[in-house]
Amino acid sequence: FNENLSLELENIEKRKTIPLTKGEWLAFFFVPVNPNWRLNPKSANQIEFERYKKFGFEKKVEQAEKARIAGILFYLLIILVAIIISSF
Repeated sequence: FNENLSLELENIEKRKTIPLTKGEWLAFFFVPVNPNWRLNPKSANQIEFERYKKFGFEKKVEQAEKARIAGILFYLLIILVAIIISSF
């Protein structure tokens, strides 16, 4: 019983430091907001983000937030460049 408990505690600690995979990071970057918010209030990214929080994946939560912010800034930059180019 003690061995199972210590294994569970070890797994809980491991969860805190597991980083996002490249695929997970790209998903949060390229789809930073829910494109179907009227039809489906929760996107796959939001569901995944909530799962990370629920199960204690602290590093994944932190990296997902940064990827979302970077994705939003990326799209804003693209829009700004498009506006500047179209004004010439």
